[in-house]
Amino acid sequence: MGAFKGLWALMFSAVMMSGYAMADEARPAVADKVMAYQSEQGIKVWTLRIGERSAHQALVQVEGIDHDWNMHIQKMNVEQNARDTRYSTEVDGKKFVVLILQNSWGELYLPGDNQERAVVYSENLSSQGNAQAFLTDYLEQK
Repeated sequence: MGAFKGLWALMFSAVMMSGYAMADEARPAVADKVMAYQSEQGIKVWTLRIGERSAHQALVQVEGIDHDWNMHIQKMNVEQNARDTRYSTEVDGKKFVVLILQNSWGELYLPGDNQERAVVYSENLSSQGNAQAFLTDYLEQK
């Protein structure tokens, strides 16, 4: 009976370890660094590339605003051109540009809010971001 328990424990450990390996494989690739932007009113916008660069997608979270999107992490499409980088999603079946970045500053737009909000890059906030923790928060909110 003791040998059976030992075999059972060994098999259980192997199954659990393979499950953890599969969970790690299921995590999409992300950039190494979270990029953070802040407004004068204290609004924070966090961005993180998700998937391969060629996929042109990012996770975006808006924090510190009275809006339905506050603290919700969303996957958005990213379009870059010579002038700016645009983060967009679909709202009511239509493309909606949420964030436009040019160098170290940008503009934030939220559905149902008629006001654009100026944001600037924050090295201090960016250094506080953790790409893997951000990805985990996104995966767990679903």
